[in-house]
Amino acid sequence: MSDDTKKSSPLINESVASAICYAYKVDPYSPTFLSKGDEIFMIDSKNDISISRNTTIDMKLQYSDTNFTAAHWAAVNMKVEGQFKAFSGAASMAVETTEDSKYHTVRVDAIGVCTKNCITTKGSFRTHPEKFLSDDFRSAVNELTMEEIESRIGVFYAIKLDLGGMVKRSYIMEATEEDNESKITAELQASFGRECLGASTSSTLKTGRRTTNKNAKVRREWKAEGGDVDLWFKVRLSDADQSELSSAMEVAKEWADTIDESNYYPFDFELRPLWELIEKVDKDKAREFRLYLEEKWEKDANRHLPTMFLPAKLRVIQLSGPSKRFIENVCNAHKKVLVEESAKAQNHLDHLLHFMDRHGYKRWRKAANSGKDEVIEIREIVCNDPDITVEDFIEQLEAKSDSRFAESKRYLGIWGNDSKESNRVEKLNKDFLDKIIKRLKIDLTGQTSVEKWHVDLDECEKQVNEAVEWFDENISCIKSGSRKADVKRAIKQVQSIQNSLSGLLKRLETEVENNE
Repeated sequence: MSDDTKKSSPLINESVASAICYAYKVDPYSPTFLSKGDEIFMIDSKNDISISRNTTIDMKLQYSDTNFTAAHWAAVNMKVEGQFKAFSGAASMAVETTEDSKYHTVRVDAIGVCTKNCITTKGSFRTHPEKFLSDDFRSAVNELTMEEIESRIGVFYAIKLDLGGMVKRSYIMEATEEDNESKITAELQASFGRECLGASTSSTLKTGRRTTNKNAKVRREWKAEGGDVDLWFKVRLSDADQSELSSAMEVAKEWADTIDESNYYPFDFELRPLWELIEKVDKDKAREFRLYLEEKWEKDANRHLPTMFLPAKLRVIQLSGPSKRFIENVCNAHKKVLVEESAKAQNHLDHLLHFMDRHGYKRWRKAANSGKDEVIEIREIVCNDPDITVEDFIEQLEAKSDSRFAESKRYLGIWGNDSKESNRVEKLNKDFLDKIIKRLKIDLTGQTSVEKWHVDLDECEKQVNEAVEWFDENISCIKSGSRKADVKRAIKQVQSIQNSLSGLLKRLETEVENNE
């Protein structure tokens, strides 16, 4: 996996109070999803705001899924829950930035903040902020288009914010139905440490694969503002890393010392929609601006609408009864053969006349006994291992099969006599493993076919919905001369589809009843 590293501009050469005087735009490249727009207020910093100074450091992990997205979190944290769709584009739940994904995703944001100052509006500025609007803002409202107000001025204004620094590392990944917050968090912490923070030297936008599911894509981003953010490159990327690099908290304390008024970054906003201020200048313009934004945000919210979970990998413990019985029978038969082979080898070792061939007989016995141990190991995995996937199990067995094949080609002693019997038993061990591998691959292919079947059914439903939508929108456009014939033809097509689906539905219901 690689990082997508983005930076926006902190407050430079401006007073601490100036941050509260700006409108803010939605910005996907900012850790807060916001960046400064235009200055809209003229205030007296001594009377109109309160500033509290207290240095604190805080770290947290924020989990999002399809039901409660990162856009929801952003809006809730900034007290604009009703406008959460404003952040749908910036706080994307999509793994690919250039194409849509049909799979559900989850997102984990590892967030570290250092707060130096907290600014809050007070008095008349809080209760009647329209009295503090600049003349430039009033003129802009009358002169600019909706798009120009959004891009040049902003869409929100703040009534409270913190100043300091913020670092955020985001992980967006495709998810199976079995994934949940604890499972995803544990997966990330195993690879990136408890806080899951820190920067990578790579800044290329690429997708990688999850460590626990190579079929699942993942995108990783790193964003930081305020102070010397390069210090975060010193963070150990996992608890297993035994290098001299620092922990996230150690770096955070060092980073906090570099944050001052020359590089403050605003975050932890409490926002209000800008149309509330525009309404005080031009009610019609305010209504038009709100409708423009809500329509745009609705489109952003509908860009990533996954239709299914990523198919979960088939685990060995989930194998069907017939498959488990097949493996059990193969294990029993092979173990019986190996017990006999081990006994034969031992008999030869116990016979004094065979002392000249003891080395070969020991190899023979070892091949049989190691094969028995392998049978026991395979049985244990099939019956009791809750985690190993069929795919991983096949990979393990194939490695064992390759090893047995190599052992079956030994040529030891005079004319190869010391490896003759052990080679024969190793060939039996390899054949045993290959039988199980072949059966597991059948199960794996069957699972893939089942998932494709579900995909086909989803596509069928989508096409039917599209046909209904087309009929609603375009039936009046069909020429009246051919409309009756076209509709009759459509009726026959729909009846045929209906009959096929009715038959399939009955068979599915019967299958469920038979398995209850």
